[in-house]
Amino acid sequence: MRQRKKKTKIYCTDNLFVYDTENVTFSIEGIIDGKRIRQRAKTLDEAKLKCHVFEEAKQDVNVARTTLDQKQLRDAERVFDILPDGISLDQAVETFLCSYSAIRTDIEDAVWEFIRTKENSAKKTYEQTKSILMRFARWAEGKSLESITSDDAADFLKTVPVGSYNHFLRYGKSLYLWAIRNRLVSGNPFALIRPLVRQHAEAGVLSCDEVEALLCASRSFHGGELTAYTAITLFAGLRPDSEMRHLTWEAINLEDAEIRVTMGKTRIPRTVRISENLVEWLKICDRSQPIYPVSFRGKWGTIRNAAGFKGGASSSKAKKAAEADLKSWVKDYTRHSAISYRVRQTGDIHKTATWAGNSPRIINSHYLGLVTGSEAKRYWNIRPEHLDTVILKTSKVSLP
Repeated sequence: MRQRKKKTKIYCTDNLFVYDTENVTFSIEGIIDGKRIRQRAKTLDEAKLKCHVFEEAKQDVNVARTTLDQKQLRDAERVFDILPDGISLDQAVETFLCSYSAIRTDIEDAVWEFIRTKENSAKKTYEQTKSILMRFARWAEGKSLESITSDDAADFLKTVPVGSYNHFLRYGKSLYLWAIRNRLVSGNPFALIRPLVRQHAEAGVLSCDEVEALLCASRSFHGGELTAYTAITLFAGLRPDSEMRHLTWEAINLEDAEIRVTMGKTRIPRTVRISENLVEWLKICDRSQPIYPVSFRGKWGTIRNAAGFKGGASSSKAKKAAEADLKSWVKDYTRHSAISYRVRQTGDIHKTATWAGNSPRIINSHYLGLVTGSEAKRYWNIRPEHLDTVILKTSKVSLP
């Protein structure tokens, strides 16, 4: 009689055991809930896995593999019991982390972090961000970022100049959008505040006589150092500070009559077509001199004074008094003039917008109908040889 080979258990669970067979496989045997289990597996790992699958299937509770210990599992079960319907554990934790971070985040600290994100922006953008948001930080001194309510935001905006209301609102919204992305707050107290609807104001435009006076002054003072600057801002419409500050002669191609603008407010490069009269103005300029010279503010103030405008650089009461009878200078006067005369000449809003680095909506809402056709024709024909008879306005301002 053949003697049965004794089986040697090499692995077991509560109800099952594993042994190897003559065929180099592994057999799983046992009884679960009165039912005999007999299975084969090619590897020991497969056999172990099948054992646990059978064992777990017999239990009345759901079982899942986890790295949590018993205390953590009990905490998780309690959390799921109190979570509102439709809210996941991930959502609850994220909301808590936002609130927890905000409780510890002082407004001034957050503002400085946000300002640092603007360090690679245009200088004017960085300075404006710093000026506006540091005012907000001083107003909310001692408060946390999350503690600011919509009412608080509205109260702060009541303290700013009416003309700057929308600027402060925009920067407040930007600060909190950044904070939300960085999980510092859960909401934006500025979000539901509407900007003020301001009455439409026409752009300030220089007359042809005033343009000629500025160009004549630029040739007469400081050795003509600002002639290129004056002509480019008047006839190419570049932004007087953000674009002109970075413009060099290498970006000006007189042969193809174009200027390549790479730095400025929008940081979007564009090519500006040069008018025939601007080509003539640039040909008489000294290309060894920078377009935006050292001590620009004082020199530009002198040019403006000579042309009959306030210089904007007067530091003493005496100089300010001497400028009292001069015409006020409007911000971006030269750019507004160039765009207004350009759209009148071309009659094309879209081409003018591309030329100026603006949107058609801005051109349509600010620059239409400000000059006549005959004025535009005269403007684009102002050339160096035409200014010999222009007499600069005299004033009480002491000019070099």
